[in-house]
Amino acid sequence: MTDGSLSQEEIDALLSGASPGFGIGETETPQAGTTPDISAPGDGGVEIAGPSSDVIAAALGPGFAATPPPKAPSTPKPTIIGAPGMGSSSNLNLLMDVTLSLTVELGRTNKLIKDVLQLSEGAVVELDKAVNEDLDLLANGKLIGRGKIVVIDDYYGVLVTHIVDPMERLMMIS
Repeated sequence: MTDGSLSQEEIDALLSGASPGFGIGETETPQAGTTPDISAPGDGGVEIAGPSSDVIAAALGPGFAATPPPKAPSTPKPTIIGAPGMGSSSNLNLLMDVTLSLTVELGRTNKLIKDVLQLSEGAVVELDKAVNEDLDLLANGKLIGRGKIVVIDDYYGVLVTHIVDPMERLMMIS
């Protein structure tokens, strides 16, 4: 057939190892005194002779090459989360199960090593925040908000009073 499709008879002939053009059940038999070629020359391995890729390509018709053209190496394109025209909501959903370390910071102070070594039970360490000042809320060490400390059933909690604007966060970085 010239349109590139094979008849069932040609498919069966190709699968059975016969040359195209043989009917169903007909096979090519070696002539008396010869042996069939069952190995490729020089490799020492056993290979059952069948139609070559050129024969198969000829049977498939024009437009089919004996060997596929080599594929050009492709480099993966990075996906930018939130880029216009991309599935930004699906990209964002991938991040929803990522664990972050959330820290509430009461305050900070700097001490000399000798002062830290002299700390003992009952010592008071003065921090840089006043009692009525909001506490810092940090996600992976980055300020994301502020809040007030609360006590709920013998546990501490934070009442979030302010979420830092993303643009404000960028200003803090630079």
